[in-house]
Amino acid sequence: MTGKKITSIEVKKMNKNRIFKLIYNSREIARQEIAAQLSLSLPTVNQNLKELTEEGLIEYGGNFQSTGGRKAQAITPVGEAVITIGLEIRRHHVSILAIDLYGTVLDYEKYLKTFSEEEEYSRYLGYLVHNIVEHNHFDKDKILGVGIAVPGVFDQNKEYIIKAPSLGISCYPLSKLTQAIEYPCIVDNDANAGAFTELWSNPMGEDKAYLSVGKGVGGCIIKKDELYKGHHHRAGEFGHMTVSPGGKLCNCGQRGCLEAYISTARISDDLGCQIEDFFSELDAGNIEYLKIWDEYLKYLCIGINNIYMVYDSDVVLGGVLAQYLDPYLEEIQKRLAERNFFEKSGEYFKLTQYQSRATAIGAALQLVSKFIEGI
Repeated sequence: MTGKKITSIEVKKMNKNRIFKLIYNSREIARQEIAAQLSLSLPTVNQNLKELTEEGLIEYGGNFQSTGGRKAQAITPVGEAVITIGLEIRRHHVSILAIDLYGTVLDYEKYLKTFSEEEEYSRYLGYLVHNIVEHNHFDKDKILGVGIAVPGVFDQNKEYIIKAPSLGISCYPLSKLTQAIEYPCIVDNDANAGAFTELWSNPMGEDKAYLSVGKGVGGCIIKKDELYKGHHHRAGEFGHMTVSPGGKLCNCGQRGCLEAYISTARISDDLGCQIEDFFSELDAGNIEYLKIWDEYLKYLCIGINNIYMVYDSDVVLGGVLAQYLDPYLEEIQKRLAERNFFEKSGEYFKLTQYQSRATAIGAALQLVSKFIEGI
């Protein structure tokens, strides 16, 4: 049985997409090189370059040095051809940023705002989006949309937040969250958004487990060049693995979950301080905090080791905690090596290179990715 024949229109679209992606990934390239790498004729390349230029996606940025004969023109992507907004929603604050086609942050702000189910909260989000666009004088026609990251679990159709303990909501319709935003929106789990940033920054196709640690604990599984989300969009919910049966009460209502032990609330809210204050005191040798940290690391390493035993791949830690762990990375890897059944090494554990803003960036990048695939 033969497959469906590809039409000339589909071939033309595929060629255009291949050409743009090559320019995008190269950042600077000559038309002759495009033709050679993609095995396309120069007339085909020229026609697509004309269309991409008219659409404002590429431009000509001078000439390459000549190796004899006429100098080749340098073709580059227009980074600000589209602008995407990213929002990260937390219990008591909202972060918002704008990125270009490469994920470069063009503006970032963080606002104190307590989450509410009332319409006023959605209007506030709409105001933040409108404000960042107006403040930066972005062309509204170039706004691709708004990606929103929420610490919650979604239904299969991505219409409801089934449960978000840190926000105190369940069965919450996403339309209620986005109703006052004037641009197309996508809403995703915060850990998935952070993992997407990790995936975007490392397109080598390596499998990884991404562990996100903040006041909520979640994660995601990176399989080659995509995120594996499972049958019910709940894959990687590492925070609700049981690490101590009958142990501490978790926000989810169960006892002994990993989140109950390694939420950053254990080293901030429980002590009546900010997380940065905890690490400052830790660095100063506060005896009480050193004991708390030792217990905290014990459970953090139990969780990481369990993830590694299941996935046999690098475990990358992101979220709020990541930006404080550089001085403790060696100690954590040493503890992990002691737990490693197969080889006495903990070097599989790494910190994300995006140690702040990764969640909001990842929410926005998902729209960028869809846009590029659709060119």
